[in-house]
Amino acid sequence: MMKKAIVTGANGFVGSAVCRELSANGIQIIAVIRNENENVGAIKNLPNLRIVFCDLSNFIRLSDLIPDRDVDVLYHFAWVGSAGELRGNLDTQIRNIQYSCETVKACAELGCKKFVFAASIMEYEIAARMETDTKPGISTLYCSAKIAADYMARTIAGDLEIEYVRAVISNIYGPGENSPRLINTSIRKLLKGEHCSFSEGNQRYDFIYITDAAKMFVLLGASGKSNKTYYIGNEPKPLKDFLLKMRDVVSPGAPIGLGEIPSDGVTVDYSHIPVYAVWEDVEHFPTVCFEDGIIQTAEWIKENEYGKV
Repeated sequence: MMKKAIVTGANGFVGSAVCRELSANGIQIIAVIRNENENVGAIKNLPNLRIVFCDLSNFIRLSDLIPDRDVDVLYHFAWVGSAGELRGNLDTQIRNIQYSCETVKACAELGCKKFVFAASIMEYEIAARMETDTKPGISTLYCSAKIAADYMARTIAGDLEIEYVRAVISNIYGPGENSPRLINTSIRKLLKGEHCSFSEGNQRYDFIYITDAAKMFVLLGASGKSNKTYYIGNEPKPLKDFLLKMRDVVSPGAPIGLGEIPSDGVTVDYSHIPVYAVWEDVEHFPTVCFEDGIIQTAEWIKENEYGKV
């Protein structure tokens, strides 16, 4: 039974949601956050949580900063440049690989026996792209680094006899997100009456609401099998199905530009992804349907961010 967990990147969109779910389950949390200037409002009042300030570059020293030696699992979400211009910054992404490996070593020094790595569906996208003659954009350095970090961290974890669980995030959305990702950006545009342009949307895609994703992560920390890949998502469907549902919920009847952005033809082959592994191993099924998740996300944006988007 899991009693104590470390969460890196604990004040991020996904990390803070995992902290809330851990806290709701009575699990003690050590939240690792970059520095005292970071916004910790989403987690600062959670029961059973204490904060440790440590920059990603110093994660190798976590065992010096955390005296606990009874931690059950370490969730690794911290990553510099997961969005924006730094996605294509070579030095930044190479450092992320190094820091992920150093975090595994720190996990061993803490006596923690399980490491949960937050992987990305974009790892599969870059793998598919590299099988074609399509030129990869510079921003794909991010997903290439994710692949490298995943392989190397898993190898080091095995050598140190740490259980390694790979959790592949599809597309998580919900209240609290401030990233330039598709759902968040599109809802904000629709609320402001702005036009949205998309590809034709025939490619398969997937989205999962933030609370369902957090529950999956917590269950994987407790019961996920070592060296196994789990998919943090729902059931993939054509992207346009999601886009039209989003439009109908947020701004019924608004025109959206399906096909206005050309597609390069590179898509994720979901047959290579264990979509149902979480459902089978920890028996958690998503409970928030896409439409309800969009309603709750749009309401949060209107109440908290409207006028700032």
